[in-house]
Amino acid sequence: MKSIQTKIFTSFILLLAGVLVACGAELPIQELSEAKNAITRAKSAGAEKYAPTELEEARKSLLNAHQKASEEDLGETKKSADYARAKALDASEKSFPSAVEDVRKESNASIDSADEAYASQLASEPYNAAVQLRKEGDTLRETADKTLESYPRESGDDAKLKTRLAAFDQYESARQKYADSKKSADESKILALSQKQQLIDSLADIEKNLSDADKYAEGKDPEVNETRVRLDASKYKIEEGKIRDGYAEIDDIRKKSGELVAKNIKAYAEKQKELAKQSIASATTKLASFDKTKVNASRDFQVSYQRAEENLKAAEESRVSAEDLYSSEKYEDSISRSDEAIRLSRIVVDQATELADRLERKSASDQYANRDTKNGNDGKTKTNKNESTNGKNSSDKIGEDGLPEGWKRYVVRKKVPADCLWRIAKDKRHYGTSKLWKRIYDANRGKIKNPNLIFPKQVLLIPPAKGSTKFHKNQPSKKKPVTEEVEAIEQNQKPATPEESETESGDSESNKKNEVKDPEPPTEETTPPPEAGGGETEQPAPAPEEEAGEEENPENPQ
Repeated sequence: MKSIQTKIFTSFILLLAGVLVACGAELPIQELSEAKNAITRAKSAGAEKYAPTELEEARKSLLNAHQKASEEDLGETKKSADYARAKALDASEKSFPSAVEDVRKESNASIDSADEAYASQLASEPYNAAVQLRKEGDTLRETADKTLESYPRESGDDAKLKTRLAAFDQYESARQKYADSKKSADESKILALSQKQQLIDSLADIEKNLSDADKYAEGKDPEVNETRVRLDASKYKIEEGKIRDGYAEIDDIRKKSGELVAKNIKAYAEKQKELAKQSIASATTKLASFDKTKVNASRDFQVSYQRAEENLKAAEESRVSAEDLYSSEKYEDSISRSDEAIRLSRIVVDQATELADRLERKSASDQYANRDTKNGNDGKTKTNKNESTNGKNSSDKIGEDGLPEGWKRYVVRKKVPADCLWRIAKDKRHYGTSKLWKRIYDANRGKIKNPNLIFPKQVLLIPPAKGSTKFHKNQPSKKKPVTEEVEAIEQNQKPATPEESETESGDSESNKKNEVKDPEPPTEETTPPPEAGGGETEQPAPAPEEEAGEEENPENPQ
């Protein structure tokens, strides 16, 4: 019984399986699937742009196939599906070559743009990768073209279809290579452009060469300006991202700038040598014009003269060195030594001029002293007369030191910190504030040519805090011999102790009450000059240590 049942069930299963198999063979599911895939591939190949007619016909045929399948017209379904697939393949065949060519053009444009940004040198790794990927894409595209041309010659529909699909695969691979090439080229361009400023900064040596060449030619060489115009044009191109074009001329411009320096430096070095020689000759003549007897009459004059001689000697040594360097064709070093010789010789002239002024003042002072001696007038009579005169300015009263009452003499000292006008004015024995430095300068304009340049052992007149800063030379004065003057003043101007400063300050206040008061001049808040140097050259000034309540000096920052 069981055996019969088993045979019946087995027969039913086989019959059912047969029916199912027969139904599957009749429905063209594979053809419908292949048609759909072919249409999708055609769209990815750009058929909507390059083969819109074929793509639209394939879509309509596929829709018709589905319509026929719903009507159970399996014959028409298969026929429409096959036609849809065929039109989709035609659309792909027409689209792939054009689509790949467009992507290749984009790759080329990106590589050209990167090359214009000089990526081949500034970002060589991604740039070279972009070029290599483009090359591989070209190879695949050429192979795809040949494959597509050969498929009609294949025997059999299956062989033709296989060859045709292989060509499509090669086109897709080529398109991807071009896309990757474009991406890599864009990256290399960004990297290259990020180095624009570094490239512009690297042109500093050319700028210096052109500046030097222009100086050596004294602005008279037109080639310098022409080369500078070329350099500016190259810099502009670099700034605009056209680095390759901008940098193309840089090597030539750099070479040209060096040639212009060499062309003009020799003549300039020769000119500076001659100028140094003339400057030293002028300084030598100036120094030789002094009467050695008058110079030797004062230790102060002797020291000033010796310093001028030392500077003159150093200037001559620099000039000789410049000559030797010029002979060795070391023109830049020769110019430097000539400039030093010129600088030192000009200092000598300034020192000689200042010494001559001091000698002239001493001579005039000696004449007044001799006149007083002949007249038997020791200066006391006139002093007493001035003291008994009411309503006159206190600066008209002559003291025993030959100066108007309230005036002082001060010898500039070489110390640390160095003497300067504002520091002398700040001394509590004088004004107690640096703001009045200009009164000292006004009173000594005859001997101070430059308020930034005073010399050790120089004797300055310190006028009172108020009143006129003019010292009338026609007033006779009684002075100690000049040879003793500096030592005497230095002895009297030793730094005061805090107690002495307070005492002097108090005495000064009490004396001011007894003086005949003049109209008070406008307060001068001129910026104090820098401190004096070592006697020969100007030195940068340290910041004045202002007292509480004084204004901060803008030229002497804390």
